[in-house]
Amino acid sequence: MKSPGLLPIGLTVGLMITAGASAQLPVRPPSVVNTQAAKPLLSFAVMSDLEKHLDERISTVGGAEPLVLLGPARALYLAGYGAVVTQEVSLAITPTLNPFRPQVTPQDVVRVHQKKVERIPLLKQLIPQMWASTAETLNMVPDNEQIVIAVRLLYKGWEDTKGLPGQIVVRGARGAGLAGTQMEEQ
Repeated sequence: MKSPGLLPIGLTVGLMITAGASAQLPVRPPSVVNTQAAKPLLSFAVMSDLEKHLDERISTVGGAEPLVLLGPARALYLAGYGAVVTQEVSLAITPTLNPFRPQVTPQDVVRVHQKKVERIPLLKQLIPQMWASTAETLNMVPDNEQIVIAVRLLYKGWEDTKGLPGQIVVRGARGAGLAGTQMEEQ
């Protein structure tokens, strides 16, 4: 009696050879390694120090209730374009839902909105200063390339965001200085 599911040996060997031939990886020529690679314009250390400096600037503004840094600054350099720095911020500390505070009151919504609206001018004053210090720190970036500082404002689902931007961006050619920058709210 034959066992079900077993193939004759000749067929099994043939299938194995066919499967092996089709599974073989194509041969590729060795890649050429460029030993004369260009040194990056901005080092990791310079960008890391810049990120830390901008994080400190954000988190010390606002007195007794400073702006809330929600995500550390992220800086990158795009050759031919310039440097871009992003940060995530909350304009004020907001109530958090938890078992002891299962809901946010309408008074909380109004209070948080008012506080955030009052702090927009503070942030609008700070971002150009951050742009200027970034342009100074990154003096190795060509004058015609951009420096961009983008601060993203995060809100909780229950917040009233009427009149509040989602982000504020200051950009300009590094060589033009602060006078050559543009600020836009989005």
